Amino acid sequence: MPLLFPKLPVHQVFGANTDVGKTLLTTALIRSAASRMQGDGKIFYLKPVSTGPESDSDEAFVRRHTSPYSHIVNTRCLYQYREPMSPHLAAQLAPDLPFPKSNDVLARGVQDYIRAASLSGPGHVFVETAGGVHSPALHPPHTQASSLRALRLPAILIASPHLGGISTTLSSYESLLLRGYDVAAVLCLHDAYYRNDDFLRPYFTERGIGFWDVARPPEKRGTVDEDAARLGEWYASVEAEVDGEEGGGVGGAVKHLEESHDARVKRIEGMPRRTLDTVWWPFTQHGLVNREDQVMVIDSAHGDHFDAYYAQASMAPDSSAETEGGEQESLLEPYFDGAASWFTQSHGHASEPLTLAAAAAAGRYGHVLFPSGTHAPALELAEKLRSTVGKGWADRVFYSDNGSTGIEVALKMALRASGRRYGWEGEIGGDVGVLGLRGGYHGDTIGAMDATPASTFNTAVDWYKGRGHWFSPPAVLVQNGVATVSTTAPDSWAPLPSSTPTKDGWEFSFGSLGAVYDLTARRASPMATYYCQHIRSTLERLVSEGHQFGALVLEPTCLGAGGMVFVDPLFQACLVDVVRASADLFSGEPDGKAYDAALADLGERDSAAWQGVPVIYDEVFSGLHRFGYHSAASVLGTTPDISVYAKILTGGLLPLSATLASRSIFDAFLSERKVDALLHGHSYTANPIGCAVALKALEMIADAEDANTWAAPKADWATERWSFWRKAFLDDVSRANGVRGAMAMGTVLAIELQDAEADYASHVAQAFLDRLRAQRVDGFRIHSRPLGNVVYIMTSLFTPEGTVRAMEAAILRELK
Repeated sequence: MPLLFPKLPVHQVFGANTDVGKTLLTTALIRSAASRMQGDGKIFYLKPVSTGPESDSDEAFVRRHTSPYSHIVNTRCLYQYREPMSPHLAAQLAPDLPFPKSNDVLARGVQDYIRAASLSGPGHVFVETAGGVHSPALHPPHTQASSLRALRLPAILIASPHLGGISTTLSSYESLLLRGYDVAAVLCLHDAYYRNDDFLRPYFTERGIGFWDVARPPEKRGTVDEDAARLGEWYASVEAEVDGEEGGGVGGAVKHLEESHDARVKRIEGMPRRTLDTVWWPFTQHGLVNREDQVMVIDSAHGDHFDAYYAQASMAPDSSAETEGGEQESLLEPYFDGAASWFTQSHGHASEPLTLAAAAAAGRYGHVLFPSGTHAPALELAEKLRSTVGKGWADRVFYSDNGSTGIEVALKMALRASGRRYGWEGEIGGDVGVLGLRGGYHGDTIGAMDATPASTFNTAVDWYKGRGHWFSPPAVLVQNGVATVSTTAPDSWAPLPSSTPTKDGWEFSFGSLGAVYDLTARRASPMATYYCQHIRSTLERLVSEGHQFGALVLEPTCLGAGGMVFVDPLFQACLVDVVRASADLFSGEPDGKAYDAALADLGERDSAAWQGVPVIYDEVFSGLHRFGYHSAASVLGTTPDISVYAKILTGGLLPLSATLASRSIFDAFLSERKVDALLHGHSYTANPIGCAVALKALEMIADAEDANTWAAPKADWATERWSFWRKAFLDDVSRANGVRGAMAMGTVLAIELQDAEADYASHVAQAFLDRLRAQRVDGFRIHSRPLGNVVYIMTSLFTPEGTVRAMEAAILRELK
């Protein structure tokens, strides 16, 4: 819920503690801003929550003491409770008074007030919080700083002039900083005895933050009218007086706030051109993306949304910065991060627990080297991964920087293990390949690219060779309300009994998606035998042609960047089984009877010992609950020998990858010679900050599972494979005109649009997303990136149900 109006500076006033003069100085700022007003415009004061008698409320105080400017000053309190105590307690003692059902509702009320204020033209808005930075919000455990974070209004911090005030002020400042606030100015009442300003002034000015030491008001004495007169004289003096070393006024502060606001607006509006002039984007043809109105400026992000600015030309007419009537529109709008920031986001942007975990580890370690050493975050994360996604099979955890490098590590592990077993160990320039799936994508480093077939991603890379064979996987799709599995070219598929022939093979219908993913029943079906025969005969042909393989690399369940293709889980399970049972082929001694025996004995296999060739699960995108499960082993019914996790591993906050390996893979590198070790590493291996964040991210997932957080969507699907997107919605989408089919699982929704050019070069999905983005959906817009003719949108693990329902309605409107 971002707000940035070109001619309306909006600031949120925080106190370092109670009784620091927050309301007193806010009133001074209002009077100073009012005195600077020329022509039309108004000053707005908002107190979101106040406690105590209304006659003694902060709003009443501001209203009384801004009376000389009453014609342009507007004041309001959203929620006033009678008892002078913490807001969450005062609200409980006043059940007859209005009470917002959540802190988000309160934030929306603040947003609505500011939007209404923007209709009055230029001016100022001051939003005063209650108590200190971490005074409780209406709904614990949130505090003032966190409950209004979605608005991210520039902050004014009122420092404490009292004994101990330096500590509370710096703690408050750091708390705001950790939560993503910009602190625009710090004000402090002057105290000649404690002189906190002597320390605070240089502390803040060295950090580029304006500091104002304001003269103290007169002590209360005499009658109420006499006291009010003296306070009025004090206000008159400080509202225009410039800051002084021994306590001055706030006039300079208001000027500073206005200049900072203008600079922020100018900076944001100038960022598209500066970016086009300096940045080389990934996966972007700059010959096509070269206008300022094509650049999304992300000013901040919170929860599921970007707070972003688009130059006016690219958006609908209602989003211009100023309408014909002179009314202002916010430069910033919230955009739902439908691409999950390239598949990384899962816990929401700026997640407070993850941010604090990162800060704690940064303060304790920074980064430290890892070879032959250890530290608590790395050790505890390795133990956690072994006991969760690696339970029952993983023995070791190798850390690297990101998903692509994690795959590089996995390939080195697998190929070395195969080489030692089958006799090509240490062969430089060898031509060993991998087995995988057509449409798979494992990253953009050279080794990871070579483990995928030729595609738009790698054919323009001069060193790309493409080492291996890739099966065309049968895909799962809901078409016209029916769950189907269908084959695609270029594999030559024999007819499947009871299937419907297609130009690329066949299509088979199921009674439900649950039936597709019920491998307990399907493993005994004729289709399983059919898959195994197809895979084995293909391998026999490849080996007879002289091909040699050292690993099977799979993206379980879904090929992400390859087009969000949901692969038939039975085919992947059969592929793993056949590869593991085909040691005769990989050793160069084909033996059908040995294969049959090995296939029959797979149920008794030792999960710590690899067979055939090592099996790698690339769960960089799909693992850790992206698809509603912790590990794909629970879907395919079989564990890997090596698996790779990244992206969601840290909740999307930091780059970190973990490659897990079984004991038999690890043993392949053991010897007395250094050259036999896994000679791979990264300067930031096992970065303590990333490991600490990953631990917290996994803890948050576990807590959500224990609390049955996802009970409602699970009940809607009533099957082990479930989604945050409703079952009925998926059915409706699959029946829409122009839709070939759709799928949803966990956080992911994928819609395949009909297009003759149905690959990465298609533009139909981008056109659909452009139209979808032009809609305002419950106060936000939807942003995502296309995959050719496939539209995909992902939620986080904690996206509110109402947000998902609103997006479902918008998608159906656009499809119809």
